[in-house]
Amino acid sequence: MGFTKGGIGSTSSALSEPAIASPAPTTLASTSELPTAFGGISAPRAQRSFLRSGTSSTSKPSTPLPAHEQAHFNKIGSTLGAQMLAKMGWQTGTGLGATGEGIVIPIESKLRPKKMGIAFKGYREKTEQSKLEAKRRGEVVSDDEEEVRPGQKKKGDAKEKRSDAWRKPKKVKTKVEHKTYEQIIAEAGQEPVASGIGQIIDATGRMPREVASLADISLSSWTPSTDPTRIPEVRHNLRLIVDACKNDLDGLAREAKALEERKKFIAQENIRLQKKVTDEAELIERLQQVKLVVDDIGAKAKGLASVYEATLDDFSPLFSTLLVQYPTEFDRYRLDEIVVAAITPMVRRIVAQWNPLQDPSGLVTTFRTWKQALKVNSIDKPPDTQIDIYGAHAVETPPAIEKPMTPFESLLWNVWLPKVRTCLNNEWSPEDPTPAVKLYEAWSTFLPPFVRDNILDQLILPKVSKAVADWSPKRSMVSLHALVFPWLPYLGLRIDGVLGDAQRKVKSLLRSWVPTDGALKDLDGWREVFDKGEWDAMLLKYIVPKLGSLLRDEFRVNPRNQDMEPLKRVLAWSTLLRGSIFVQLLETEFFPKWLDVLHIWLIQPKVSFEEVAQWYSFWKSSFPDSLQSMPGVARGFTRGLQLMNTAIELGPDAPTMLKRPDLRAEQAIATASMKQPTATKVTPARIQKITFRSIVEEFAASHNLLFIPTGRVHEKSRMQLFRVSSNIGGKGGLFVYVQDDAVWAPDGDEYGAITLEDMVLRANK
Repeated sequence: MGFTKGGIGSTSSALSEPAIASPAPTTLASTSELPTAFGGISAPRAQRSFLRSGTSSTSKPSTPLPAHEQAHFNKIGSTLGAQMLAKMGWQTGTGLGATGEGIVIPIESKLRPKKMGIAFKGYREKTEQSKLEAKRRGEVVSDDEEEVRPGQKKKGDAKEKRSDAWRKPKKVKTKVEHKTYEQIIAEAGQEPVASGIGQIIDATGRMPREVASLADISLSSWTPSTDPTRIPEVRHNLRLIVDACKNDLDGLAREAKALEERKKFIAQENIRLQKKVTDEAELIERLQQVKLVVDDIGAKAKGLASVYEATLDDFSPLFSTLLVQYPTEFDRYRLDEIVVAAITPMVRRIVAQWNPLQDPSGLVTTFRTWKQALKVNSIDKPPDTQIDIYGAHAVETPPAIEKPMTPFESLLWNVWLPKVRTCLNNEWSPEDPTPAVKLYEAWSTFLPPFVRDNILDQLILPKVSKAVADWSPKRSMVSLHALVFPWLPYLGLRIDGVLGDAQRKVKSLLRSWVPTDGALKDLDGWREVFDKGEWDAMLLKYIVPKLGSLLRDEFRVNPRNQDMEPLKRVLAWSTLLRGSIFVQLLETEFFPKWLDVLHIWLIQPKVSFEEVAQWYSFWKSSFPDSLQSMPGVARGFTRGLQLMNTAIELGPDAPTMLKRPDLRAEQAIATASMKQPTATKVTPARIQKITFRSIVEEFAASHNLLFIPTGRVHEKSRMQLFRVSSNIGGKGGLFVYVQDDAVWAPDGDEYGAITLEDMVLRANK
């Protein structure tokens, strides 16, 4: 006999081929001799009769049921329908009806192909159930009815393949169903064999042989061998079984590992959820306590609403409880809305009776104690975005995000600000800035930025600007300084427009000033508002010539009846003018007159040196200490003292031998004898921008020369002209202009560049 690839246990069709003759006496002649344990078909048994007892012998014999129908009847044996038929006398496997001539197998439905009519192209609609019933009745069933036309099948298969070409293949998980030996025998429709080993086939050799017992196998000469040609079917089947078992074990191992990880995850999730439940329970308990405090606040607000003279301090203990005991809940649930809602009715009543100008600090003290509860100035600063570009850190400013008003800011905007706006617009005058300044100082650090900006831009700045524009030195009762300077620390860059108008007013005031008006009030403060060079140029142009004219025309040195008023008017400007300019003014207009009178007194025949000394002390004490320490003033008084000492030394010859002092000539000789290769460095009074013009001014001042703007420009270069002169009245001297870090002076009909030393020499001619 021969073996196929199916190996031992295959169906009988594998053994149906004729076997090759073999000399072995135990060779099986046909598959009918194989035992049922190895897939062989046992000897045919007598067909059981499914007819009822007592039925007529004329009934047709039953056709044996196929295996799948027999399994089907085994399954439905316990159903309600089968039990009802059994009560009527029906038995499993018999036909219906009194004589059992009915159908044995249940009616089967067959689906006709789509779009196909009845008997289309010879299509047979008879089902397998109808064929079996026909055979059972003894009818002949042709073979063509059992065949399926190959053309139709191929066409349907091709069409199905075309329709499924675009579909994604479905993953079908094979379900493995394990059955026992008894179940397999029952489904095959065979009787289970009796207990026992049965027929034993030895397949360890080249040819199968039948043995009587297992001992014959153990006593045979078979030994393990690695020869791959021996029993290849068994080896192949074992290999398949081992691979399948290995895959199953690997799958089970992976599943066990996944289950273990899932178990760990579930344990961690359980811990997390338990902690979350605990936290939620604690949060609920705390929120219940917060609700009690909030209810107390609401009850307190309702109680104070009916009290006429109530204060906001009654809420302080309850607000402190919220902030101290429940700070997290206060921020998370924005309980400041509750705080503002509770105090709003009382704040409206208090603000209605409040005068901001008379009591600027009203409500501020109470609100400061509640600063944290009201969320005042609690704006979070957005973090700067750091960008590293090739080692250089750059800061990218995030876009501004508009935030809604907090409840307290809304209270200030809708209740507090209208009252302040009414008072400032109707009751406040810019000529008396003190009440408004105190109000702004008290609230500025407490107000949000947009409220402060609204007060400055719409309430204060317009009235101050109008007052400055309408200010007049003759009509106004207050100085310009009193209007502008109280607001300088608060207006910031907003003051530029007001300062521009105020500076024009100051220039006009200086231009129209005359010595008889006396010293201007609060003028010292304006020095910091103007640029230093602009301030000095403005005083040189408008004030210094008038002071020189005052000393020259109205001041007289008279020991018998001295009038100090003109000198006092000049000394009042000592703190406003630059030191070198003021000293040059005294050296030009005061000391020559003073030394001439002293010389005339000393050449008198009967001079009293004691009276001269007292007169000298009187004049020296008339000058402030700051002026006495200046080199030019000290040099003038020193020259007078030297003149007195020379007169004492000459004695009776003083009237004829004492020379008249010429202070200007002596200064010119001293200046010419001094060799100064570079300009004397003067320490500035404050830090300023150094320009070539400032260097020229300092160099001229160090040589007792004035650098005075003329108010005209050069025709070709259109540069401002200056007069360099030693005359305080602005006469004579040299006209120059500064351009490209050089001093340009007249050279014939044109202007040419000259050195600073040449400028000094030409100005002193």
